[in-house]
Amino acid sequence: MNVERILEFSEPSLLIIEERPRKDIVVGVPHHAPAGKSTLPCPEHRDSDENAGFLGHYLAEKLACCSIIACNYTVDVNKCDRSDYTMQIARWNPRVLVEIHGHAGKKTKGVEISSGSSNRAGSKALEEKLKAVLSTSTSEVLKTISICGEYGELKFKARRTVTICDGRWLAYHMELPPQLRKASGNASGKPPQTGYQFCDALAKVLEEIHGS
Repeated sequence: MNVERILEFSEPSLLIIEERPRKDIVVGVPHHAPAGKSTLPCPEHRDSDENAGFLGHYLAEKLACCSIIACNYTVDVNKCDRSDYTMQIARWNPRVLVEIHGHAGKKTKGVEISSGSSNRAGSKALEEKLKAVLSTSTSEVLKTISICGEYGELKFKARRTVTICDGRWLAYHMELPPQLRKASGNASGKPPQTGYQFCDALAKVLEEIHGS
């Protein structure tokens, strides 16, 4: 079945693993649920990252890299080093992991990028290059959206996230605001075009930094 169609399902819990030519970069989406499903069926009853899977899948296709998406999952997969999600990433043994998340916009309105610690370089450089690329966008949303990769200023630091703090790879924990993931006024449906345009810019910058 088409992956885009599977990502629209609000149940059951599924793990979508896709191998592509590049294994040095992996895109992960640990908390996907379709727009309109705001929580996951895990014991923590944590918020879902609505529509994040669509953007992660699109980004991985742009980069031709491996990807893994946990959909409606019953486990908070990136907090556990023995989850099927985490172990699959370890099997690929990438140089770079890009995790796509989505915040509700209550703490911050923009994009946040963390590498899990103030001692791990990467997020600030990605911030600066993304800002440069998006400054030339034809989208007013993308030209004006805030992007922060300065660890001390982040609301979502990912300092307890196993996959982000793993020393075997450089990780980018990407928190995307609702306006990139959900169409304005719609409780359901795929992300707006601006979300995919953001991923175009992100793919360009990642290739610039880490090679194509």
